[in-house]
Amino acid sequence: MTEETVSTPPPEESRLEQLGYSQQLVRRLNIPEVVGLAMADVSPTMAVLFLSAGVFVIGGTFSIGAGLLLSVVVVLISLCLAELAGMFPIAGGMYSLVRQVLPGPFSWITMFNYLIQGIVIPASIALGMVGFLRDLFPGLGFPDTAIAIVLLALATGIGLTKVEFGAWATGAMVIVECIVLGIVTVAAFAHPHQNLAEVTFHPTVLNNGELVAVGFAVMLATLAPAFNVINGYDAALGFSEELKGGERNIAKAVIISAVLACVLIMVPLIAAVVAAPDLKEFFSDPAPVVYSVQASLGDKARVIVDVGVSIALFNAMLSLLMYFGRGVYTTGRDGMWPASVNRVVGSINRFRVPGAGILCLAVPAAVLVFTSALNFLIIFAGTVIAAVYFCIGLAAFWSRRSMPDEPRPFKLPLWPLPPLVVIGFTGIALATQETQYLVAEVILIVLALAAWAGSKKWSPRETPSTAVDATP
Repeated sequence: MTEETVSTPPPEESRLEQLGYSQQLVRRLNIPEVVGLAMADVSPTMAVLFLSAGVFVIGGTFSIGAGLLLSVVVVLISLCLAELAGMFPIAGGMYSLVRQVLPGPFSWITMFNYLIQGIVIPASIALGMVGFLRDLFPGLGFPDTAIAIVLLALATGIGLTKVEFGAWATGAMVIVECIVLGIVTVAAFAHPHQNLAEVTFHPTVLNNGELVAVGFAVMLATLAPAFNVINGYDAALGFSEELKGGERNIAKAVIISAVLACVLIMVPLIAAVVAAPDLKEFFSDPAPVVYSVQASLGDKARVIVDVGVSIALFNAMLSLLMYFGRGVYTTGRDGMWPASVNRVVGSINRFRVPGAGILCLAVPAAVLVFTSALNFLIIFAGTVIAAVYFCIGLAAFWSRRSMPDEPRPFKLPLWPLPPLVVIGFTGIALATQETQYLVAEVILIVLALAAWAGSKKWSPRETPSTAVDATP
């Protein structure tokens, strides 16, 4: 009896084995630690103080309406992710979920759109941190690129160690972020200048130096950039194979992360608009939320903002490398690449983390630090995020039809409404993107399909430690 008990694997390991995988990563994390890692990826301070600027330029005060609308969609997306992640608790995040449900071309398109974020965003974050650090330490005498490379190397070094260390580090920094956001929110609401109902239900935008009413076309154009503001909660999925307690726990972790992301981003964002003394100056400022904070707190605001954003940016960079590194690891384990590449990227280091997967992101990110196309790539990130969520909506919808008997530890309510809303919303967001970003997305899809076609030659029909259907 004792022997049987000892030899019986935990339920989550049994599910992995049923899917054709062996347990290689170590289950060391609990729900709060995984939520902490996901919130580091969400990075509310970065979203509010840094990423929101582009949304205000496009949508004006409709950014509030777009954010509230997107918050509802984010919760629906998290329900779709929760059901799929409970069925397939694999470390590859959204790529793994799509691969298990939809045909090969969709999994390759999702994988390319998914993994490119793990290269582009850490590179842009490393460069973005430099300006804030120079404000805090004016004596920094090194080139921006050198400082960015050091920051990227430090985050990579932490990501290569035990996963608990990364979880504790990101958790501590998330607490600091929340304190900074709390100060910003209280200060903003303590000095209101705009009527909340007016700016929400009668939105305006700056056009040729004048405030004009927001039209329907502007509203649609605001949706895709807003995806880049409330994003990152899906990072909880990347730690599915390191989370203790069974498949339902990963469903809980991703839903909690999504709800927290919406609250921690939207409350201070709304507060910043209400606190703006002059909406024209607010929209004209390169950092609108910082403008409101300085108006409320005076000169001391700069130090608070610099500290908060520096911590938030580094935290996000670390979490992104850890999360997407596990995605790269899973592609190698799935046999998506030529055999020699799979052996490298599908390996784990002495700390039992996917070191090669993390380095596969950090090295090209370091190269991107020296390029001049990062602004384009940051905006393009909103497009690729919408494309991935579109595929998730399709997968959540199709899984009920193609896999009716598959065990579902978490079953999303109100089906098929959540996946249909996600498909429709992300489809509109993609269709209303500027031409240059749509062209870039089409190029990415063509590359993904070319790789899928190539995989028919270099990938065997069945490989050890892959899903039951090993055909990519």
